Parts: sequence; C-alpha cells; structure tokens
Amino acid sequence: MTSKLITSTVSSNGKKTIDDLGKSIRKLHADYDKQLKNAKTRGRLRQVYLKHKRDHQKLLKKHLKQEEMTIKKLGKILDEES
Repeated sequence: MTSKLITSTVSSNGKKTIDDLGKSIRKLHADYDKQLKNAKTRGRLRQVYLKHKRDHQKLLKKHLKQEEMTIKKLGKILDEES
C-alpha cells in the first residue's frame, strides 16, 4: 500500500517533468526544422544534425537526472515509513 506522500511526490514531479520536457522538445525541433530549411550545403546539414543530436543528449541527461532525484526522494520516504 503506497502512502499519500509517495503518490503526491510521484504525480507532482512526474507531471512537471513531462510538461517541461514536452515544451523543450517542441522548441528543440522547431529550431532544428528552421535551421534545416536554411541550410544550403550538405556540410551545413550535417552540422545542424550534429548540434541537434547534442541538444537531444543534453535534454535526456537532464531528464534522467530529474527522475533520479525523484527516486531518491521516494527512497527516503520509504525508509522513514519502515
């Protein structure tokens, strides 16, 4: 049986993370699409792609760090309950 504190921690942190992540991804892809349309050479297309790839990796790293912090909070709550 989960406690009320655990449920609220997961729902509030998860919702916030997902909303922020969605906005970030939409902005990232809007910028990427704009840069692709303006690219005039194959080299520039490659540069745009590599930057986009790095941005995705940074975003994923940030997202996973937020989830790790949530897990740590939940672990502390469970330890206090038992």
